[in-house]
Amino acid sequence: MNNIKVSILIPAYNVENYIEECLHSLKCQTLKEIEVIIIDDGSTDKTGEIAEMYAHSDQRFRVVHQLNKGLTQSRNVGLSLARGKYIGFVDGDDYVSKDAFEQLFLRADTYSADIVLGSVLYTYEDGTSHRVGDKSAVFQSYPGTMEGKQCFKLLMKTGCYIPMVWSNLYRLEFIRQNQLHFEAAFHEDEFFMPYALFFAKKVIDINIDFYFYRQRQGSIMHSDRNLIRRSESLFFINSRLKEFIKEKVNGKECDETEQAFLLQADSLYERAQNLYENELSTSSKKCLFIISEESVAGKYGVGTYISQLTQCFDLSAWNLNVIILHARSKEVQWKIKDGIAYYEIPMPGKMQYYSSSLDEKQYYRGVFYYLASRLTLPKKIYCHFNFAIHHDLALLFKKKLQAKIVFTLHYTDWSFDLLGDQDWLKQILANPIGNKDNQVKKTFEREKAFMMECCDYVVTIANHSYRMLKELYEIPQDKLVFVPNALKDEYQPRNKEELNSLRKKYGFNDNDKIVLFAGRIDLVKGFAELIKAVKLVQREIPNTKLVIAGSGNYTLAFSTAAPCWSGLVFTGFLPKEQLYDLYAIADIGVVPSKHEEFGYVAVEMMMHRLPVIVNNTTGLKEIVENGELGTVFDYGENWDIKSLKEKIISYLISEKSNSQMTKEARNKVLECYSLDSFCRRIHDIYNHMENPCDTYLNN
Repeated sequence: MNNIKVSILIPAYNVENYIEECLHSLKCQTLKEIEVIIIDDGSTDKTGEIAEMYAHSDQRFRVVHQLNKGLTQSRNVGLSLARGKYIGFVDGDDYVSKDAFEQLFLRADTYSADIVLGSVLYTYEDGTSHRVGDKSAVFQSYPGTMEGKQCFKLLMKTGCYIPMVWSNLYRLEFIRQNQLHFEAAFHEDEFFMPYALFFAKKVIDINIDFYFYRQRQGSIMHSDRNLIRRSESLFFINSRLKEFIKEKVNGKECDETEQAFLLQADSLYERAQNLYENELSTSSKKCLFIISEESVAGKYGVGTYISQLTQCFDLSAWNLNVIILHARSKEVQWKIKDGIAYYEIPMPGKMQYYSSSLDEKQYYRGVFYYLASRLTLPKKIYCHFNFAIHHDLALLFKKKLQAKIVFTLHYTDWSFDLLGDQDWLKQILANPIGNKDNQVKKTFEREKAFMMECCDYVVTIANHSYRMLKELYEIPQDKLVFVPNALKDEYQPRNKEELNSLRKKYGFNDNDKIVLFAGRIDLVKGFAELIKAVKLVQREIPNTKLVIAGSGNYTLAFSTAAPCWSGLVFTGFLPKEQLYDLYAIADIGVVPSKHEEFGYVAVEMMMHRLPVIVNNTTGLKEIVENGELGTVFDYGENWDIKSLKEKIISYLISEKSNSQMTKEARNKVLECYSLDSFCRRIHDIYNHMENPCDTYLNN
């Protein structure tokens, strides 16, 4: 077949009751120079067999069998295989008139059109039908072709825009020149069509009913089971369209055409939101709000925690919503990713600048009613809070919706001022002196009230926190659950050749001794003391290099480092793949934090079998088991850096690393900080709230 005029692409999945009528309508086309490419998308019924029958009897038909990849990928496969001058799309459960592609091709060929737009008849199981996509009113003033962008603008203006790909014909060369393809799991037509019209130079209409679209209840697009995924796809397309137009405008004012594209993007956003709200209102799923904060902690440690928390819930049984409060955006931002809804909710108006307690109460009230308005009661509501400052919001959920409240204590607000010193706190609580002490006492009492009044369960991420809440905060033991943080195991052993290659890649010599700090550049992280200690180390071991991987207060970091620049490397923030490279080539990792409730970085280093040196502080010494699985140093009361310097030198001058210690440290990570273990413990908490008698929480 050297003169294929039209390639007809048919994605098909489990349509055995309809596919024969579809293929027969194509076999009988008056246009003979066609090819029909059927992509059998992993059908489990007889769809593939029926398609093969047509391929055996008619050489114009060919079948591609693949594992189920969805409509989007099936259409992209068809695009890659097409050989015709033009292409058309037909779904496996639809059919066309016998002269459909002859009429379309003649229209396209006469005008050398990039796209021929057609209309379609929606047919129903009761035998009725109705026409959609009548664009004659738009094209009657254009006897010939129209530029695609102009066409899109007029269609949007008149309400005639129909984004279905199977009602049209497309020039294949035009498709490939502009790299047009399908994306998004659902509503893939609505991704494809705007781009096609944007790039098309010649668009023409054909005012005939040739395509018969079967409306059936069992189809994917008419199933309520996929509401969340459909809304996710619409949001994705909305974002891509806006990014595309922003790139084309490049700071200039939008013209009418570009405004039409943005209007379409906004309509997709609204549809996505409506679909999701419909899912919330009609679903029997349990609803969980995970409450966070736009802050440094919310972005890093707490952000990592929430990412892992979302993996603990089965989305077929739960509606998950991650709420970011005090967002910097000008208005509420909403999106769906991987079936989870994400909201960014800013402070309104001048509240962003004046955060009095009254303003905060008003803000939380507004947040509550905004979120509650998206629910249809009664429904099981759960909230997982991560910051005690959200006390007022938790109370509203508790009192008005009888929500179950879980709170994870990531840190106490007073601990950064007192560096986690509980004895110091006890003195202040007994006899506060001055404004600072009174503020510490007030913070303590606020945290205690939140946990007592609002929380059904309080999750502690470290044993010392569990004991502190039980003894000092006097939280009832039946409210407390110890669930250590978790990390996904991403350790990859490297051979000597790979390690040498990585050293060269990052600019280190074979004999360099690499000391690694990974984390936020902040005084509480102890990086300044580490720099001073390494300066002393370099006097005895000149080839020592200190690598500081992280973002933060560089002004302070540079001033502390001066003038010993040759032995220091500031990498800035690194993606995890590059950070893992540094874990592999470093000789030791140092976590000198003055206070750490837990210590993600220490666990991560241990996971990668990097020997660790940690400060003798709460969460860190607990992780390394007081020196059993890592080296512990103590600044002492006067923050003497000599202890840290001696620990570093002691390790660097040793002939070989303590492989047994690093092996045991990694084993502890796998045993105590695995994601599977974390998810099981979180699942137990939520199961226990629903069925208190069925589950025992082992503390």
